[in-house]
Amino acid sequence: MPVAPEQLYPLLDAAEAALAEDRLTAGPGQDSAHGYFLQVLALDPNNDEALRGVERIVERFVELALTAADDWQLATARSMLARARLIDADHPSIAPTQAQVDLLSNANREEQFFDHKNMQSTQNRQLLARMGKTAKTFDCRATIRALNDVQGRWMYQQMNAASGDDRVRATMEIGLPARVALVCFNP
Repeated sequence: MPVAPEQLYPLLDAAEAALAEDRLTAGPGQDSAHGYFLQVLALDPNNDEALRGVERIVERFVELALTAADDWQLATARSMLARARLIDADHPSIAPTQAQVDLLSNANREEQFFDHKNMQSTQNRQLLARMGKTAKTFDCRATIRALNDVQGRWMYQQMNAASGDDRVRATMEIGLPARVALVCFNP
């Protein structure tokens, strides 16, 4: 027996609102996107909007895991992936994201902060050269944060001028405090 749309719309609206506020999952009967989508699916097991909504919850957990991994919060990243698996263990985004988190978990990380006002000091040049050599030697990725584009490019050039055949692989951020973070995969 088909379900009247009037029964489903309030649940779908509540699910969308919860999803927009990152209230993704909760205990039974609590206010969460997953709970509302499950209520819709209990009434209409083939409801495309609810099926897609459940998938969107998993995708949001994966997105949160990636954000946490980018911020080097690996325990949080693993937790978000575990929550995604509880909803759909076979979702195609989980395995590659888990592989990325595992790779970062086994990587070495070095972070060095700089006084942006004295960036071109001899000490900073030497430190950037050492980090550049490390980046070239141990398959590292660098994230350079600088006051502005000019300063960031200068920092990169100092690192890239270090001995070694390869180029330093780096991304740049504009902001303070000035820093270089290396993530090395072959220590």
